[in-house]
Formats: sequence, C-alpha cells, structure tokens
Amino acid sequence: MPVETRRPLRGLLLCACAGSALLTAPAALSAAELPRSLPTIEVVDFAPATPATESTDLTETPPARPYSDSGDYLRSLPGVTGGRMGGHGIEPVIRGQSQTQLNVRSDGSYIYGACPNRMDPPSSYGALETFDRVTVVRGYQSVLIGPGGTGGSVILERDAPALSDSRPVTGRFGGGVESNGGIWRGFADVAGGTSQVYARATGAYSDAGDYQDGSGNTVRSSYSDHSAGLTLGWTPGDGRELSLGYENSRTDDALFPGAGMDSPYSDSDTFRLKAKQRFDGEVFRAFSLQGYASLVDHLMDNYSLRTPPANTYRRTPSESDTYGFQARAELAAGEQPFTLALDYRGNQRDATRYAGTTEDNVDSVQSIVWPDVAIHEVGLAAESIFEIATDTRLVLGGRYDQVRVSYGRADERAATSGRSPNDLYRYYYGVQASDHTEHNFGGLARLEWDVAREATVYAGLSRSVRTADATERAVASDMRMMTSDSSWVGNPALAPEKHHQLDTGFDLAGAGWTFGASAYGDYVQDFILRDSARGQDGILVVATDANVYRNVDALLTGFTVKGEWLALSELKLSADGTYTLGQNLATGSALPQIPPFQGTLRAEWMGAEQWSLGAEMRWALTQTRVDLDPTTGTGRDVRETPGYAVFDLFASWSPFQDCDLRLGVTNLFDTTYANHLNRSNLADPAEVQVNEPGRSIFAEARLRF
Repeated sequence: MPVETRRPLRGLLLCACAGSALLTAPAALSAAELPRSLPTIEVVDFAPATPATESTDLTETPPARPYSDSGDYLRSLPGVTGGRMGGHGIEPVIRGQSQTQLNVRSDGSYIYGACPNRMDPPSSYGALETFDRVTVVRGYQSVLIGPGGTGGSVILERDAPALSDSRPVTGRFGGGVESNGGIWRGFADVAGGTSQVYARATGAYSDAGDYQDGSGNTVRSSYSDHSAGLTLGWTPGDGRELSLGYENSRTDDALFPGAGMDSPYSDSDTFRLKAKQRFDGEVFRAFSLQGYASLVDHLMDNYSLRTPPANTYRRTPSESDTYGFQARAELAAGEQPFTLALDYRGNQRDATRYAGTTEDNVDSVQSIVWPDVAIHEVGLAAESIFEIATDTRLVLGGRYDQVRVSYGRADERAATSGRSPNDLYRYYYGVQASDHTEHNFGGLARLEWDVAREATVYAGLSRSVRTADATERAVASDMRMMTSDSSWVGNPALAPEKHHQLDTGFDLAGAGWTFGASAYGDYVQDFILRDSARGQDGILVVATDANVYRNVDALLTGFTVKGEWLALSELKLSADGTYTLGQNLATGSALPQIPPFQGTLRAEWMGAEQWSLGAEMRWALTQTRVDLDPTTGTGRDVRETPGYAVFDLFASWSPFQDCDLRLGVTNLFDTTYANHLNRSNLADPAEVQVNEPGRSIFAEARLRF
C-alpha cells in the first residue's frame, strides 16, 4: 500500500473532539424542565434478552481449560465451531458461515487480518484473558451491530473498572502451562484511579512449541504471541463516560502445516475511542460513540521457518488498515423508544508476493495478491421494540448500507509473468476491476412471547446483505504455468449475498434447570461460492486446480439445542448440540465446508465454594455431506471426516477468596481426530486438514484483587 494511504487518524481525532464536546456540554434539558420523570436508559449493544445469544462474563466465569486464542475458545460455546490451520488463528464458524459472514468486534473495533490466506483472523488479535465479556449472536438478530453479520456476531468487550476512594486499584493476573507443545502463558489486567478517572493496563504472553496429535505425530504449530494495551478513562457520573485506548498485538514465528508458508510476524496496532452520555430529555435519551483505527502488518514466506522447494523462494508482505466509527442515539417518540445508528467502516488491503531463487534475492514481483483494495461502508440503522401486550414484544429494524469499492493496483504488472490482476480477471471471468458502488437494504421483524415467567418463544424474519470482501473480489494469486494452473483469483463482478432468514426458538427455565433451542432457515440469493474453474456459467477457463468465485443460490438451515440441570445441589449437568445443512440450490449438491452435527456433554461436581471437579465430552458425527471432486464441484472438502468423542477432565481449587488454581487433562484418551473444517493454501489451493492436539496436561493459576 502506498505510504500516503496511511494518513493520520483524522477521523478518530474528530470523533474524540466531538465526544469530548458532547460530554462536557450540559444536558439539553434539565430534570426541572421536564413535566414528568423518565426511566434511566443505558446504551447497550443490543437488548440483554436477544434470542440465540450467549453472553459470558469472563471475569466471573473464566474458561475451564486453556485455549490458544479467542477463536479456539469460541469453539467451546453452543453453536460455534472453527477451522484449524496451525496452533494459532482458529477461524470461527457460526451457522455454516465464517470469515466476513461474521462480524467480530474487539472492544468496539473491527480488526481485519492482513493475511490473504487468513493466518490471522480477527479473533486471533488480543488476548482473551484481558476482556471482560464475550457475546456470541447466532444469526441476524439486530440491525444495530453493523453491516453484514449474516451468520452472526462475536463481540468482545471491556468495561470501565469499578474504582472508588476505598478501592483505588483493581486487577487480575494469572498464568499456566500445558504439556503438549510445552506451552507457557501469562496475563495481567490492572486498573487504578478514582471514581472519576482511571488508567487500565493489559498484557498477555504465550509461547508454544509444536504439539503432537493422538498418534504421536508432530504437528508444526509453534508460535509466540504477546499483546499490551493501555486505556485512559473519565467517568464523572451522570451517565457520562469517555475513554481513549491503544493496544498492540503481535504473533511471531507461527508455523502452519495447513499452508505452504509460515508467518514470521503478524502485528496490529489498534486505537480506540469510546464516549457515552445519558440525557434527561423526553426525546433524546442517550448517545454513544465508538471510533477506532486498526493497522495490521503481516509477513508470510516459505523459507525463513521451513525448508523451501529448490530454487522456489516466496514471501508475501501485506497490510490491512481499518478505520471506522458508530454513533448511536437512544430516542423516544412519545412513549415509544427507538434506536438510531450511523456507522462507517473502511478497510484497505494490499499484498504483494515476491519470488527468488535464493533467500537473498526474493525481490521479483510474482503476484499482486491484493491490488490495494479499498472497501468503504456507510450505514444507517433504526430499531425499536414495541410492547404489544405485557407479555408480547415486536422487534422491528431496518438498515441501509452504501458500499464503495476501489482498486489501486489492478493494472500493475508482475515482473515474473508480465500479468496484472486485471489480466487475470479478464482471463477467468471476462471482466475487469473498476470503482463500484452498492446500495444494500436489510431489516428484521421478530415476535417474542413470554408464555410464562420463565418461558419465552420467538419467531422472526430478516433480510441481511453482505458485500464481497477483498479476497472474494480481488485476490490475484497467479500460479498459471505452461502445463498447470493453480491460481486463486477473485471476481470483481460478484453481487452481494442476500440472506433471507426465518428464525424461531424458545428458552425455558425452572427450579434448577434451563433448556433452549433455536432453529433457522436461510435462503441465500447470490451466495458467494469459492469454486474450481470448470468452464461453468460465468467462468471462461477449464482448470480444476484453479480457485474462482461465483454467485449461486443456496440454502442454509439447522438448529442448536442446549440445556443445563442441577441434578443435585453439588452436581450440574449440561449439554448442547448443533446441526447445520448447506445446499447449493443450483446443482442440488452439498455446500462445502459445512460442519457436522456436533456438541458437548458436561458434568461438574461443586464441592462447597472451594473446589470443583468436572468432565466434558466433545463430540461430532461423521460428516457425509461433502464436496470432494473439483472436476464436478468445488473439491473443498478433504474427506468424509470421521466422527469423534474426546474427553477432558478438569478440577479447580480456591485456597482463599479471589484465588483460583486449575488442573486438568484435555483429550484424555489421546484420540487422533480432526475437525471437518479444513483450510486452503494460497500458493497452492489444495485443501489441508490439520489434526487436533493429543493428550495434554495443564495447570493454571489466577488471582483477583
């Protein structure tokens, strides 16, 4: 990316000025001027009772076992799975959708990775232990979260610390080890100040070697990861908050058996602004503003961390810069409250692959992998909850997004082949990249009925639109040779995905038990399918080893069931299961990379307040609905992945208040297994399935103060 494209953070500074002015100005209407009092309204991301949503307080309920990153942890939650490429960078999947079909927000910001091969998905940045809360939204349940999010959203949050004159410092820290891979981890999260001003510092470190699978085979999976952040905040009371934050997250020397390259580094710098203000007005109730900038640099190559093929040295430095904000207002028209949101999200990606014959001369441009692609999204959304009766609510929302796309290097030619990205687009699709604008409309209507005090049923319809991302539109990995073609080429003519979803479900609770289920059907017009080039409609080339993108109509459907039962005063049992089906309606064949029916069973014995023992079974059935053959389909599934049942044991002991010691074993019986979701290799789009770790003993300690 040209240097000048990384302009100073003018937008973020403007947001900061606006937020400061808002918070220091008096409220528009004082309480004395109002004819009657109004209830306090707090700005939140979505209603706490949003269906198909799981929210976990990580400060009160830390994970029972260690995880490599947030994506790895998300796989433990109902309705979420993930694909593995190495020891780090698990790609989360919800309702059969992944990558930019999910909105992943990290403390109010979007962090789009800089690796075209997705070695660094958004969930890999920022240490899970330093967040206060994680929320998973399955499906499209609110128009306010942001553009896209057709499969769901993952929201990682940090709160302002609760400080006072009697408690000027608060914090938590901990660390642990794992035997398989020789993994060491540590983190700290400390805040200090008063009830009105604070500083919060976070940091985390992990170092992992290669792990072994259940058969004793070494899996190239080592990495070193560290992050550090600082937030300065002002909380004067009266519903006012202002904070500025900076966070750096870096992963070094990450090995990836599921790719033809490894990553010497992935580095992100994220700047954040948050502002909140409550008002006592009849119309204007509350306002919030979140602004951010995330700057990511990444390098992958095939020689610094592995032995390359003879005379075939490759490296791909890349950048991904994301800027954005969301302004949200809580308003009322008479007795009817509603929320308005204005947001902007801009992402610019650039990547170049260089080639050479030795490690010292890898400087010839081989491919313009991302040709300086810029995608700008401006959205306006409104949502309201109508109280039809004391036990019945109707949620209505609408959203409009304008999308603008540009390509800065589409005509630049690679030195080794003489071909430009536009040459590739014309060769495979008969089109070329040009500036493009979309106008996307979405909305939802959901009826919620409290049939009893602890029983709610709901049903909803929604339309959501996702624009094609930089890879789907513009990736230009040129691997066309005289006798072979394993190129990976985006399609600038792709239409956005239009998802039309029916959601229904219920949540029940009784004395010592809960039970819930959600089901959905999602008809997708213009589903963006990564396919093999077979000369099919819209594809001009027959080269089944080449990967292309095209629009098809598709159906996604499935369900999630979960329950919990306090069988005895000390014994808690829980279970969940998720099924997903994906169908290509154009061919009647299965969509690739759809997870099988899978879930967990768990039992935990809580012996007073000091200790607990537990066991968990993670299971999946064999996935038989696959797309294996690139001559007739996409060929993106490696095999009919066998089912598995893997057992974990864990124990915790609290020798004194706010101290927690944990010990356990994952994959107790050293089972050899793999998740069905595999990953691709940018230099050679062959699919690779990576086995999960074998048996590992872990120990952890956590302390709060």
